[in-house]
Amino acid sequence: MVYGSRAILSSTDAASPLSVTPPETALLLLDYQNIVVSRLADAAPIVLNTARQMRDWALSKGMLVYHCVFDARPGSRPFPRSKMALNWRMIEDKFASLPELGYEADVLAPIDPGQERMVVRPPGIVSALESAGLLEELAQRGVKSLMLCGLTTSGCVLSTARQAADRGFIVTVVEDACFDPVPGLHGMLSAHVLPATAHVVISAELKDAWKVL
Repeated sequence: MVYGSRAILSSTDAASPLSVTPPETALLLLDYQNIVVSRLADAAPIVLNTARQMRDWALSKGMLVYHCVFDARPGSRPFPRSKMALNWRMIEDKFASLPELGYEADVLAPIDPGQERMVVRPPGIVSALESAGLLEELAQRGVKSLMLCGLTTSGCVLSTARQAADRGFIVTVVEDACFDPVPGLHGMLSAHVLPATAHVVISAELKDAWKVL
């Protein structure tokens, strides 16, 4: 274990997600797009179901939910100097022939327009906090704590978690609602990298901790 690896789940600790109210908390659902989900093989149904349960729970608590996706529409491209630009040329052909690959998984379709929003960022940008207008809206709504569920652990989850911590948010990563197709990488990042700046917990543990509030 590394220093700071233990999640803090106490309402009396200012660094804990339990120290702020539900309206000051937002759940970010990161890159659950079909092209990403397709890389998870047998793990996909379990991860998606956990993410859906987290979404439903967050809504029941009065938390905001943001569906964060990268722009897969025709003509969307990374910045020309981005290293991802070359790979994107191959991916955009898939989107052209099967546009649904860019859609968010059906199981996470929004059910409460009043509390759920879809936010989009350009392809090639990894952190969801770079989605158009997201940081401004979080500030306007007084959000102080972010809970992250998403794909992949080494991509959007890690980048968003680090940027969010640098921005001063309390950051929680819901481990069983995240995954990575590279064998062993999800476990390594969850145990040894993400806990340096985020509370890494499983969904059941997080929900149980909130029951006492």
